[in-house]
Amino acid sequence: MSDSSTPDDAPSPADPASLLDRVRTEPRPHAIALLTAVGVGVALATVHWIGLIAAGALASLVAPTVRRGVGYALGAGVVALAAFAVALGPAAAAVPGMRPVVYVAVGAGLALPLFGSLVRAVVT
Repeated sequence: MSDSSTPDDAPSPADPASLLDRVRTEPRPHAIALLTAVGVGVALATVHWIGLIAAGALASLVAPTVRRGVGYALGAGVVALAAFAVALGPAAAAVPGMRPVVYVAVGAGLALPLFGSLVRAVVT
């Protein structure tokens, strides 16, 4: 018999599953984790386009439901597109005239994070 006051099968505070449940249910850890996930994902997207998939995956993992995970991934894509527009600086005014390139950039900026959000459906 164990001397501790908790049963042997109870999850420990350091258990990854309990930590993920806490992040998904408590408001403060949830907000911090979401901001961190989007920040890391957008930072990765500045290095390579696969970072957009990572942004969607990271943002959706902290979501309490799959549906919210899809919304968080779309939000991460919008943040990435906004960061891209800011990075263009004064050249952003010429972007609407570049129609085919704009379609690819916006499509990738929204579709790739959505693809990454499939992680939330797999990790429950």
